[in-house]
Amino acid sequence: MLMQKIASWFRTHTVMSGIKSHATSFWRNHPLFGGGLAIFGLILTSGCVVFLWNLFPMAPGIKGKQVFEIEYGTSLRQIGNLLQKQGIIRSKSVFEFYIRFDPRDQMLRAGRYRVGPGMSLPEIVRQLRQGTPFQIRVTIPEGFTVREVVDLLSTKGLVDRKRFLDELKNQHLFQSILGDVPMTNGMEGYLFPDTYYFDNHSDETEIIATMLRRFKQLFMASFQNIPQDKRHDLVILASLVEKEARKAEERPVIAGVFQNRLQKGYPLQSCATVEYALGVHKERLSYKDIAVQSPFNTYLHRGLPPGPIANPGLASLKAAADPATVSYLYFVAKPDGTHVFSNTFEQHLQAQKMLERARLQELVRRN
Repeated sequence: MLMQKIASWFRTHTVMSGIKSHATSFWRNHPLFGGGLAIFGLILTSGCVVFLWNLFPMAPGIKGKQVFEIEYGTSLRQIGNLLQKQGIIRSKSVFEFYIRFDPRDQMLRAGRYRVGPGMSLPEIVRQLRQGTPFQIRVTIPEGFTVREVVDLLSTKGLVDRKRFLDELKNQHLFQSILGDVPMTNGMEGYLFPDTYYFDNHSDETEIIATMLRRFKQLFMASFQNIPQDKRHDLVILASLVEKEARKAEERPVIAGVFQNRLQKGYPLQSCATVEYALGVHKERLSYKDIAVQSPFNTYLHRGLPPGPIANPGLASLKAAADPATVSYLYFVAKPDGTHVFSNTFEQHLQAQKMLERARLQELVRRN
């Protein structure tokens, strides 16, 4: 029985083998076979020629270059689109394929580069991948403290943290740009929050000077009529507004509340000044926190703190220069960042209780 099965299997596979051999021979001798191969070869060759053509410069011999910027978070496809639109490469698809096909690092560094149509695609990719951008873009958010500015710039690779902090003590640099403005706590308040393009070879002094000059330029354009001896106080008040306000429309109102309390001789009792004294941000301050011994603690000391607690933006500076005319003396923050404003301490306590009940109800609902 076993021998019969073996013989049967052998006959079947011999026949199938013959069929396959016959089919292969049929297609090999078919007149369309040779033509198909020729067309396939032509398509393959044409594709290679087109691909290689896209690797060559758009305009050989042209030495002129233009600024090309890669922003943080820009995708490979978006970079290819921009290069093609600016006439630097022929094909965004070939650019993307070239990057993905190359087994090396596919990451392209953010920054500003000088590239041009006289460069080949491999040269452009090498510049974006391995080269150092001639300018690096950095945005300093409104309300950042000098410490946060240092952290951001050092993360971008623009400064050495220790050298930058040391240079922030440079009284001569500060006064050479801003004149007789008092310098407190490492130029806090005067490193103007904005978007900057720094050359990759800029040192710490140049970067600080650039931000101080931007402050001077914008401040003088808007507040030239403010007396010299009042300008530092304006920056201090603006820094408090910057840290307390979350909605643009509330900035003048908050500035008005602070102005009212200053006129009545009340302590400002700004939580933001306590956080600055502690050196940390807290969602809720404890009684121990508001008792911290610091000249910046406006729960303990009347009047403005001795210096700015952050670097305010132009909107907060304008609010401090022209506060809203209101009767409010108190405000408390709501979860959405807006505030409840009150005229009396009793109203203020009621607002606090209302918000606390709402907070507890939300906690119960979530659990």
